[in-house]
Amino acid sequence: MVEKDKPLRESIKNLNAPAIIAFGNPLLDMFVKIKDNDLLKKYNLNVDGEAEFSEDKMQELLADIPQESKQVVYPGGSAQNTMRIIQWLYDETFQNQYCIFSGAIGNDCKGIMLQSLVRSTGVDARYVIHSNLNTGQCIILISEPYRSLVANVGAAAKYTLNDLKACNLSFDRIKIIYIEGFFIPHSFPVIKELVKQAEERDIIIAFNISGTYIFNDFRTAVCEMIGHSNIVFGNSREMEALAQSLNLTYDDVSDIPFLLNSLKRITINVCNTVKKDWLRHGGVFVMTQGASAPAIAVWGKSQSAQVLPIKSKIPIIDTIDTDDALAAGFLAGVLARWKPKRCLEYGCKIASYIGTIYGIKLPDNVPSDLLE
Repeated sequence: MVEKDKPLRESIKNLNAPAIIAFGNPLLDMFVKIKDNDLLKKYNLNVDGEAEFSEDKMQELLADIPQESKQVVYPGGSAQNTMRIIQWLYDETFQNQYCIFSGAIGNDCKGIMLQSLVRSTGVDARYVIHSNLNTGQCIILISEPYRSLVANVGAAAKYTLNDLKACNLSFDRIKIIYIEGFFIPHSFPVIKELVKQAEERDIIIAFNISGTYIFNDFRTAVCEMIGHSNIVFGNSREMEALAQSLNLTYDDVSDIPFLLNSLKRITINVCNTVKKDWLRHGGVFVMTQGASAPAIAVWGKSQSAQVLPIKSKIPIIDTIDTDDALAAGFLAGVLARWKPKRCLEYGCKIASYIGTIYGIKLPDNVPSDLLE
C-alpha cells in the first residue's frame, strides 16, 4: 500500500523555523493600468516585453504616467515573492517565521515602504541598506490583456561578502537555500560562500534560472551554479538557453530536463541505486511551459512527472509571477517531505491561484483548497 502524503500544515508541524532562506533582488513593484499604448511607443517598449532603465529614465517614465491612471504598489522580486508565498501557505498568522529573505535596498521612501510591506507578510527580511543608492523598482504597465515590465534594480545590484557577513545570518536550522538567477551578475562571490555553507551543513541548494539574458555574459557562472544545485527551476526558454550553453542536442524542449538530469548524474558520479531521498540522487530539474503544456519535473535516475496547467475557475489576470509561485509550491512540498510528483502538482496549483490576482496580493487567510 502506497503511503499518502499528509496535508501541508500537518506535514510541517515538526518543521523548525526558519527553514528556508532566499537571496535575490528586492524590488518595489508598481502596477499601472494604461488606456492606450502611447507610453509603450514613446519609450520603445514591447507588448508583453521586459526592459531595464537607468534611474533617470525611470523617473522620466514615472513623470509621464497620467495621474488618473490606477496605480497599486506591491513587494516584488523573484525570490522575495517566493518567500512571501511559502510563509503565507505555512502560517498566515506569522507566529512562526519559516522564511528569510536577504537582499539590498536603498535608504529612501521606497525602501521603507518595501520593508514594511514584506515584514507585514511574516517574512524575516534581512536587508542590506545602501544610503547612496535607490531601492530597486519595477513598473508594470497594464493594457488588458497585455503588460510591459520596466525595471531599475538600483541598490539590489550591490550585495557583497561583507554585506552577507553584516546580515549575521544563521544557517543552523536552514533546510533550503534558494537563489534567483538575477543574483548572479553582481553577487557570484556571495553565491560561492552560500554553496560552501550548504555543503558544510548538508543544506539543499535550489536555484531559479530567472532569465535568458543572464547567459549572454554569465554563462559559465550559471552552468557552475547548476552543478552546485540540488533543484533547478526554469521555464522552457531558460532551459533551452541552458541546454545550448552546455552544447546539449535535443529533438524537443521537453527532452531537456531529462538530458540535464542524466548529465548531472554522470558529472557527479551518482550510483545507479535510487536513494530513498530523491533530493540527494543526482539533480532535480523543474521546467514550466506556460498555460498550454505540462510542467515537468525530473529526478533520480530519469524518473519524472508531468502536470498539466490547472485551469482556474476564476479568470487568469496576471501571469508575471506564476513561475515564482510554482517554485513556492514545489519548495513548500519539499520542506513538507512530500514526494516529487505531489510537489509539482502543488506548485501548479499555487501558480494557478496566484495567476488570478495582481502582484501577489495575498488574502489574510489561505483558501482551504490550497491546504489540502
